[in-house]
Amino acid sequence: MRLILTDEVENLGLAGDGVDVADGYGRNFLLPRGLAIMATKGAMKEAAALTRARKAREAKTLDGALAAKAALESRTLRIEARVDDRGRLYGSVTAADVHRVLKERGHEVDRRRIDLKGGIKQVGVYPVPVRVHPQVTAQVSVEVIDSEGDERAAEAARIAEERAIADAALEAAAKLEGADAAPAGDATGAAEAPAADVTAEA
Repeated sequence: MRLILTDEVENLGLAGDGVDVADGYGRNFLLPRGLAIMATKGAMKEAAALTRARKAREAKTLDGALAAKAALESRTLRIEARVDDRGRLYGSVTAADVHRVLKERGHEVDRRRIDLKGGIKQVGVYPVPVRVHPQVTAQVSVEVIDSEGDERAAEAARIAEERAIADAALEAAAKLEGADAAPAGDATGAAEAPAADVTAEA
């Protein structure tokens, strides 16, 4: 079935594009939702008008898209997730998660334009393509981190501090014992020395 798209359809095309699709997909999904029209002669003229209007909008928004690309690529997007001991996520980070954090940061991006297939399943830094314009795609750096990492680090620091205090106490106790033993030896030696002198004089 030959149709003309009246709106952007993910993995299919943009408004004004002529596409060939399966009859069922066209009749049951695209046409009822107003995403496409039948490719008649009249519709072809309408498609040309849609394409011209789309290109005009794109030309006007290109500078803005380039600025948005620069802003998106200027910093790393951190997403917290629950992680096991091997750094694997319980679940995965999806395009919806990236979209949510982008929105929280003030970036209005259509979720369909975030190209993250399969999701992220392990901690690390990943480049995620985000199409901000038909001619402009930003490579957003997404860092997935352990949501409990701060707590684990704090616990490790507390344990290390307790060990350091215990080691210092043991070292101090050992030095104290050594200090107590040394004067006792000196006193014994001093007591013995005069006795030897007295014997010699006698």
